[in-house]
Amino acid sequence: MQFLKDNKLYVIIILLALAGVWAYFMFFSGGGGNSATVTTDETSPLSQDVLVTLSNLHTIKLDSTIFTDPVFVSLTDYGVAIPPQAAGRRNPFAPL
Repeated sequence: MQFLKDNKLYVIIILLALAGVWAYFMFFSGGGGNSATVTTDETSPLSQDVLVTLSNLHTIKLDSTIFTDPVFVSLTDYGVAIPPQAAGRRNPFAPL
């Protein structure tokens, strides 16, 4: 125990280094052994509902006569044209 009291700082540094190595292997190299993606052959009721809704989207027909309606044609565009401006430097991070 005298060794731990005399070299407390070194022991803490070694423990932190070991924790860092462990964290690296767990998070960055996939060392946890657990897979984040789970694939099954079963289909859930929620996924079936999504598939049915997506297939129903193909049956929607849009009426394009709205674009020939006099009310739509009478609409005015109040947009502002943005004038072209001079381009900046090719690489703004390059030294002057």
